[in-house]
Amino acid sequence: MSTSLYKKALKDWIPYIRFTTYYPDFKGQLFYEGYKILRPSDIVLTIDNKKLTSLLIGGEFSHAAFCVSKNEVFEFAEMTHDNYRRSTFFDICKESTRVVILRAKDWSETYKLDVIQKCLSMSNAKYDVEFSLGIEALYCSELVYHSDYLKTLDFDLSDLVGMGRPYLSPEGIYKCKNLITVWDSEYPQQYI
Repeated sequence: MSTSLYKKALKDWIPYIRFTTYYPDFKGQLFYEGYKILRPSDIVLTIDNKKLTSLLIGGEFSHAAFCVSKNEVFEFAEMTHDNYRRSTFFDICKESTRVVILRAKDWSETYKLDVIQKCLSMSNAKYDVEFSLGIEALYCSELVYHSDYLKTLDFDLSDLVGMGRPYLSPEGIYKCKNLITVWDSEYPQQYI
Protein backbone atom coordinates (compact mmCIF):
# COMPACT_ATOMS: atom_id res chain seq x y z
CA MET A 1 0.00 0.00 0.00
CA SER A 2 2.94 2.34 0.39
CA THR A 3 4.42 1.90 -3.10
CA SER A 4 4.10 4.66 -5.67
CA LEU A 5 2.61 2.20 -8.20
CA TYR A 6 -0.17 1.25 -5.76
CA LYS A 7 -0.93 4.92 -5.04
CA LYS A 8 -1.00 5.80 -8.74
CA ALA A 9 -3.26 2.86 -9.56
CA LEU A 10 -5.66 3.71 -6.72
CA LYS A 11 -5.96 7.37 -7.67
CA ASP A 12 -5.54 7.37 -11.45
CA TRP A 13 -6.70 4.03 -12.88
CA ILE A 14 -8.91 1.92 -10.64
CA PRO A 15 -11.67 4.54 -10.05
CA TYR A 16 -12.42 4.65 -13.77
CA ILE A 17 -12.73 0.91 -14.42
CA ARG A 18 -16.33 -0.25 -14.94
CA PHE A 19 -17.20 -3.66 -16.30
CA THR A 20 -19.64 -2.22 -18.82
CA THR A 21 -19.55 0.60 -21.31
CA TYR A 22 -23.01 1.77 -20.30
CA TYR A 23 -24.17 4.14 -17.57
CA PRO A 24 -25.39 3.03 -14.14
CA ASP A 25 -29.13 2.36 -14.25
CA PHE A 26 -30.16 4.80 -11.52
CA LYS A 27 -33.38 6.41 -12.77
CA GLY A 28 -34.56 10.00 -12.40
CA GLN A 29 -37.71 9.02 -10.50
CA LEU A 30 -35.57 7.37 -7.81
CA PHE A 31 -33.40 10.49 -7.63
CA TYR A 32 -36.46 12.69 -6.96
CA GLU A 33 -37.88 10.29 -4.37
CA GLY A 34 -34.61 10.22 -2.44
CA TYR A 35 -34.08 13.97 -2.78
CA LYS A 36 -37.46 14.71 -1.14
CA ILE A 37 -36.33 12.76 1.94
CA LEU A 38 -32.73 14.03 2.08
CA ARG A 39 -31.77 16.42 4.93
CA PRO A 40 -28.51 18.15 5.86
CA SER A 41 -26.52 15.90 8.25
CA ASP A 42 -27.73 12.72 6.50
CA ILE A 43 -25.17 10.14 5.47
CA VAL A 44 -25.45 8.57 2.05
CA LEU A 45 -24.00 5.17 1.18
CA THR A 46 -23.70 4.00 -2.41
CA ILE A 47 -22.49 1.24 -4.65
CA ASP A 48 -21.99 0.85 -8.37
CA ASN A 49 -22.14 -2.90 -8.92
CA LYS A 50 -20.22 -2.60 -12.20
CA LYS A 51 -17.22 -0.72 -10.77
CA LEU A 52 -13.91 -2.37 -9.92
CA THR A 53 -13.67 -0.37 -6.67
CA SER A 54 -16.94 -1.93 -5.49
CA LEU A 55 -15.50 -5.39 -6.02
CA LEU A 56 -12.27 -4.51 -4.21
CA ILE A 57 -14.02 -2.93 -1.22
CA GLY A 58 -16.66 -5.63 -0.92
CA GLY A 59 -19.89 -5.48 1.03
CA GLU A 60 -23.24 -3.94 0.21
CA PHE A 61 -21.77 -0.43 -0.11
CA SER A 62 -18.51 0.96 -1.43
CA HIS A 63 -18.80 4.71 -0.82
CA ALA A 64 -19.98 7.14 1.86
CA ALA A 65 -20.78 10.86 1.59
CA PHE A 66 -22.06 13.44 4.07
CA CYS A 67 -24.90 15.90 3.31
CA VAL A 68 -23.86 19.40 4.40
CA SER A 69 -26.67 21.42 2.75
CA LYS A 70 -29.64 21.14 0.42
CA ASN A 71 -30.60 23.17 -2.65
CA GLU A 72 -27.20 24.84 -2.71
CA VAL A 73 -24.33 24.92 -5.19
CA PHE A 74 -22.99 21.85 -3.41
CA GLU A 75 -24.80 19.57 -1.01
CA PHE A 76 -22.28 16.87 -0.11
CA ALA A 77 -18.75 16.54 1.12
CA GLU A 78 -17.02 13.33 0.16
CA MET A 79 -13.56 11.87 -0.14
CA THR A 80 -12.72 10.39 -3.52
CA HIS A 81 -9.59 9.72 -5.52
CA ASP A 82 -9.82 13.47 -6.28
CA ASN A 83 -9.42 14.23 -2.52
CA TYR A 84 -12.12 16.24 -0.68
CA ARG A 85 -14.90 16.82 -3.17
CA ARG A 86 -18.00 18.99 -3.06
CA SER A 87 -20.88 17.43 -4.95
CA THR A 88 -24.66 17.22 -5.22
CA PHE A 89 -27.12 14.42 -4.66
CA PHE A 90 -27.41 14.11 -8.44
CA ASP A 91 -23.62 13.68 -8.76
CA ILE A 92 -23.73 10.83 -6.27
CA CYS A 93 -26.77 9.10 -7.78
CA LYS A 94 -25.55 9.21 -11.39
CA GLU A 95 -22.49 7.16 -10.40
CA SER A 96 -24.45 4.55 -8.44
CA THR A 97 -26.64 1.51 -8.87
CA ARG A 98 -27.94 1.76 -5.28
CA VAL A 99 -28.18 4.71 -2.88
CA VAL A 100 -29.16 4.61 0.80
CA ILE A 101 -29.88 7.61 3.02
CA LEU A 102 -29.10 7.19 6.74
CA ARG A 103 -30.04 9.56 9.56
CA ALA A 104 -28.77 9.82 13.13
CA LYS A 105 -31.42 8.79 15.65
CA ASP A 106 -30.66 11.33 18.33
CA TRP A 107 -28.61 14.25 17.01
CA SER A 108 -29.86 17.58 18.30
CA GLU A 109 -30.23 20.46 15.82
CA THR A 110 -27.17 22.10 17.40
CA TYR A 111 -25.05 18.96 17.09
CA LYS A 112 -26.14 18.52 13.45
CA LEU A 113 -24.84 22.02 12.68
CA ASP A 114 -21.61 21.31 14.57
CA VAL A 115 -21.05 18.06 12.65
CA ILE A 116 -21.65 19.85 9.35
CA GLN A 117 -19.16 22.57 10.30
CA LYS A 118 -16.61 19.94 11.33
CA CYS A 119 -17.04 18.20 7.98
CA LEU A 120 -16.64 21.48 6.08
CA SER A 121 -13.51 22.30 8.10
CA MET A 122 -11.73 19.30 6.55
CA SER A 123 -11.97 20.70 3.00
CA ASN A 124 -8.19 20.63 2.51
CA ALA A 125 -7.94 16.91 3.28
CA LYS A 126 -6.15 14.62 0.85
CA TYR A 127 -7.38 11.14 0.00
CA ASP A 128 -5.99 8.40 2.25
CA VAL A 129 -4.71 5.70 -0.10
CA GLU A 130 -3.49 3.61 2.87
CA PHE A 131 -6.89 3.58 4.62
CA SER A 132 -5.49 4.25 8.07
CA LEU A 133 -7.56 5.94 10.76
CA GLY A 134 -6.19 9.41 11.41
CA ILE A 135 -6.75 12.98 10.29
CA GLU A 136 -3.64 13.48 8.14
CA ALA A 137 -5.50 12.03 5.13
CA LEU A 138 -9.05 10.72 4.88
CA TYR A 139 -11.00 8.10 2.98
CA CYS A 140 -14.76 8.36 2.40
CA SER A 141 -16.02 6.64 5.55
CA GLU A 142 -13.38 8.34 7.63
CA LEU A 143 -14.70 11.79 6.68
CA VAL A 144 -18.02 10.80 8.25
CA TYR A 145 -16.23 9.28 11.25
CA HIS A 146 -14.24 12.43 12.04
CA SER A 147 -17.19 14.74 11.38
CA ASP A 148 -19.09 13.01 14.21
CA TYR A 149 -16.45 14.28 16.62
CA LEU A 150 -18.24 12.95 19.74
CA LYS A 151 -18.54 9.50 18.08
CA THR A 152 -22.25 9.32 18.91
CA LEU A 153 -23.00 6.95 16.03
CA ASP A 154 -21.20 4.01 17.69
CA PHE A 155 -19.12 3.14 14.62
CA ASP A 156 -18.25 -0.44 13.79
CA LEU A 157 -14.47 -0.49 13.21
CA SER A 158 -14.39 -4.20 12.41
CA ASP A 159 -11.75 -5.17 9.90
CA LEU A 160 -14.25 -6.38 7.29
CA VAL A 161 -11.69 -6.43 4.47
CA GLY A 162 -8.80 -8.15 6.27
CA MET A 163 -6.39 -5.21 6.62
CA GLY A 164 -5.19 -6.35 10.03
CA ARG A 165 -6.16 -3.11 11.79
CA PRO A 166 -9.28 -1.13 12.68
CA TYR A 167 -10.97 0.15 9.56
CA LEU A 168 -14.26 1.93 8.95
CA SER A 169 -15.87 0.79 5.74
CA PRO A 170 -19.17 2.05 4.32
CA GLU A 171 -20.52 -1.29 5.57
CA GLY A 172 -19.30 -0.35 9.06
CA ILE A 173 -21.27 2.89 8.85
CA TYR A 174 -24.36 0.96 7.73
CA LYS A 175 -24.05 -1.17 10.89
CA CYS A 176 -23.95 1.84 13.25
CA LYS A 177 -26.52 1.30 15.97
CA ASN A 178 -27.45 4.99 16.13
CA LEU A 179 -28.37 5.37 12.45
CA ILE A 180 -31.66 4.56 10.77
CA THR A 181 -32.29 4.01 7.09
CA VAL A 182 -34.75 6.63 5.86
CA TRP A 183 -34.55 5.70 2.16
CA ASP A 184 -33.11 2.92 0.03
CA SER A 185 -33.27 3.08 -3.77
CA GLU A 186 -33.40 -0.71 -3.91
CA TYR A 187 -36.59 -0.75 -1.80
CA PRO A 188 -38.06 2.74 -2.31
CA GLN A 189 -41.68 1.78 -1.57
CA GLN A 190 -40.77 0.95 2.04
CA TYR A 191 -40.01 4.61 2.76
CA ILE A 192 -42.72 6.56 0.93
